[in-house]
Amino acid sequence: MPQSFGVPKAAYTMVEDSFSEIVGAIHLHTSFSDGGVAFPELISAAREVGLDYIVVTDHMSLGGRHAGWEGVHGRLCVLVGYEHNDTSNRNHYLVLGPDSVAPSELSPQQYVDYVRNRRGVGFIAHPMEQRNYFSSLPAYPWTAWEVGGFDGIEIWNQMSDWVENLKCRRSAFRIFFPRRFMSDVSPALMRKWDDLNRRRYVAAIGGVDAHTRSFNLGLIRFTVFPIKVELKGIRTHLYLEKALPLDSWKTSRHLLLEALRRGRGFVANYRRGDARGTRIVLRCNDGRVIPPGAPEASLSPPACIEVHLPEKGEIVLMRNGKRMVARTGTETRFDVHTEGVYRVEVRKKSHTWIYCNPFVLGSYPLE
Repeated sequence: MPQSFGVPKAAYTMVEDSFSEIVGAIHLHTSFSDGGVAFPELISAAREVGLDYIVVTDHMSLGGRHAGWEGVHGRLCVLVGYEHNDTSNRNHYLVLGPDSVAPSELSPQQYVDYVRNRRGVGFIAHPMEQRNYFSSLPAYPWTAWEVGGFDGIEIWNQMSDWVENLKCRRSAFRIFFPRRFMSDVSPALMRKWDDLNRRRYVAAIGGVDAHTRSFNLGLIRFTVFPIKVELKGIRTHLYLEKALPLDSWKTSRHLLLEALRRGRGFVANYRRGDARGTRIVLRCNDGRVIPPGAPEASLSPPACIEVHLPEKGEIVLMRNGKRMVARTGTETRFDVHTEGVYRVEVRKKSHTWIYCNPFVLGSYPLE
């Protein structure tokens, strides 16, 4: 059957779903490792900018959890994991869930297994990080692609994006504008993610990789990458079947971890617009409404992908890594009749605003 992609906005009104959306910042460092902020300042900033959750991943340290900072602070959920690396300081892995740090001498496959065996959640950090300048700040890419069992990858890393755009000494002025000059996820990383998802489900998150720094210039104290500014960049939006029960951290923690593990949402750059209120869902032929992420059971076409945005953008439908169709507006529907891994990107002008986790129609492995 030929592929069809639905009707234009003028002929379509999206049916509202009942998912609860939460917005957070992932991959944050504090004074427990090489971050320049303590937990009270970080939590205060996150609450002030309106986040629902944050995920702290200090290097090889769960100090924040042991000090009692994990939990609910007002209406903000604070999840404390850590960032693991191998003995060569490569293959960084964001670890969420386990109560202890894996031994530092483990190989990448061993610490991925360590997390999995403890029912934790793990994401490859800055998978294809590189440097064009500032050799004093080396890149830490993931090189152990033979490893299996990781839950997902950090497709957009705010700090990596910024540093990779420094290409000469004159670029240093961008230190005063840490969000303005961000680009998009590299095509090579997107191809890698699409390829992985044709073999098994691999969720995506966005990371801030916040390393706030302060230093003195004479009598003036100068802060590089202020934490409140950092938290207004790359965010990960999650869809939950119900709102987080803030009176039960155990339940909220479980819901957060499962939503991250299954990729229940999308990554957005707040600098290009507040994406809160975005709805990207799959409506099955039997009426079920499915959020992005690893499916609970095999899904089959025909179905439609419905998109509603709080602001106008170019809505792009991708199938198996290939661009299929694009429309500009605030809402649309794509009817799909063939199996594949489908995902949605939303662009504003020349840059991507939103990368949504995929929908899988069919059973693995997908050709």
